[in-house]
Amino acid sequence: MPSPRVVPHHPADLEAWQVLRPLLDAGPYLPWSSGALRPAALVRACNEVVLGDRRAVVECGSGMSTVVLARLLRQREAGQLVALEHDEGWAQRVHDLLRREALQDRARVVHAPLDGDPPWYAEAALDDLPMAIDLLLVDGPPAYLPGDEHRRAPALTTLDDRLAHGATVVLDDIDRPGERAVLEGWETATAWRFARDEVAAVAVGARDRAPTLL
Repeated sequence: MPSPRVVPHHPADLEAWQVLRPLLDAGPYLPWSSGALRPAALVRACNEVVLGDRRAVVECGSGMSTVVLARLLRQREAGQLVALEHDEGWAQRVHDLLRREALQDRARVVHAPLDGDPPWYAEAALDDLPMAIDLLLVDGPPAYLPGDEHRRAPALTTLDDRLAHGATVVLDDIDRPGERAVLEGWETATAWRFARDEVAAVAVGARDRAPTLL
């Protein structure tokens, strides 16, 4: 679900729009918002799909990135994406965008209400996720309001057992104190290590070692 944030135009994002152009031109107009994954961050995710040959993708949160990644999976004729979305209305909207382009065989959105403390996606919704995830993209639930900063912390600990050998985890919004605290907590409590891309504001992680940024 989009969040009301204002991000200044960064030269890396302007360059990323050009890199993404083939995927953006591959379907109808997408109503981008300020809450969408930044173009530079989306390029990181797309690079991981292509260069890492990712075929079982899970996205925490959904939006225009879901559609763009689904277009990429269709182009590659391999892989599926499942997106968890807490907002039922937004989940339906993204589902409709996927259906408009006949992308349901490449991506689907699972409505997953928030539960627990910190609030995270309800356990029942996790049954819809693949058992061997090779790319986890954490861009939800929304964590921009005071008091919500650590909402994304359960993502890695909850899904670690489902992450395949050689999997990659991407955490968005590491320019915010909350996500930085989440990242530090993950590295303290788990075997995952992360490389920080301060320009794209994402961290890219692998078990036991910080990966080389693609």
